[in-house]
Order: sequence, then structure tokens, then C-alpha cells
Amino acid sequence: MPNYSLTLNIDPTDLNVIKAAGQRITLAKPVGSGDPNVVWLSIDPFQSTTVEWTEDYWIYSSTTAISQGAAITKLSEVTPGPAIDAGYYPFTPAATFGVFQNDPSVNSGTFAAVNNMPYTQYPTLTFGLSQSAMVNKTLAERKPISAQLVPSQNQIQMTPFTTVYVWLQSQFASETIITKITSNTAVTKFGGGVSDITLKYEPTRGVFMPSTGAAKMLEMGLIELRTPLLL
Repeated sequence: MPNYSLTLNIDPTDLNVIKAAGQRITLAKPVGSGDPNVVWLSIDPFQSTTVEWTEDYWIYSSTTAISQGAAITKLSEVTPGPAIDAGYYPFTPAATFGVFQNDPSVNSGTFAAVNNMPYTQYPTLTFGLSQSAMVNKTLAERKPISAQLVPSQNQIQMTPFTTVYVWLQSQFASETIITKITSNTAVTKFGGGVSDITLKYEPTRGVFMPSTGAAKMLEMGLIELRTPLLL
């Protein structure tokens, strides 16, 4: 599987301001269409922070409700992992994932589960993908990257992307559901021969940006800068 690395640099003066504000580096990854809805990693910032990961995924289940700021508690997870794509895992009435089943209706690169938990026990459960990373050589193991409600007797299909959203915020920890990103955000696009990206915090814009070759990276679509509309 592909290996990726994201390095985030901050000048000492800017780091003092960020620390005083209690802000943390925050990473999220989209699954399916739309923006991410889970904080993958919330990181105490240093002058240089490197996050490394492999495109391996696990499927989890939870009773956590999909609401802003809810902390995800994983109750069951596919074992052994990582999960296999192009098929599905049945989630059984015993609250465990069963043996993987090949299914031609599930595309390559898509992970799926069928919620066979009886309606009388749990009308809905939350399912999502989790992924591990090394943060400055320290393991952050199988942190959720997505969350979606799945009614009893229904299937969920999850297609992760290699895009990583990066921003600063002080409110949410890792494994937290978010309904909207309200900070200036750098959207980094890995894959297609791009495995390493380095960004530097730009305080005048409040966002991480390429320290060199910014115009070219923006033109090539490897970096997208987003400023949310605060209503």
C-alpha cells in the first residue's frame, strides 16, 4: 500500500502565539463525497511536525450519535485487520464483525459492512473507517476518520480518499465528530506520484501553505486553500 508523509513547520514566534491560544494542528480525511466529518488527528504543535501513514483501513462500529463534538467510542472493529475492500463484512447480532464476503457490487477501493444487528436491539448504529498514523514517530493507532448512521439490516459503503485537510483549532480532540470546519484550511492531495508534502504556517493568512513552489502546487491542484463562510 502507498506510504505518505506530511510535514508541517511553524516559526518559533508563530508557535508561541498558537500555544498561547491553546490551538492544535488538526487533520481530517474525507470518505465519500463532501468534506470530512471526523477529526482524525489533533496534534500538539511543535516547530516541525511530521505525520506518516499507510493507506490501510479498519471498519468500526459504535453507538455514538452523529452530533457536533461527540467523541467516538469504538465498540467493535474488523479483526484481523486491515480491512479488505471490494466486498463486505457482516456485523452480527453478537456485536462482532463476521468473515469478509466478496461482492462484485462493491468497487475496488471501497469498504463495506452490513448491519445485521436486530432492530429491536439497536435501530441504528454508527459505522466508519479508522486509520493509523505515526506522529513524530509516535503511533496514533486506528483513529476514526469517518462516521455514518446505518439502520438495522442496511449496508454502508465507504470510499476513502488520499486527501488530507489541515487546520488549527482549539475545540476538538482526535476521534471527534465535526459537522463543519470553521477555520482556514489547507487541503493537500496525495497520490498520483505525490507521497511527501511540506507546508509552513502563514500567520498573515492563518493557514498552512507550501514554503516553496506555492504557486506551482496551487496551479497543479496539489494544494487547495479554503476560507469558510462564517454565517
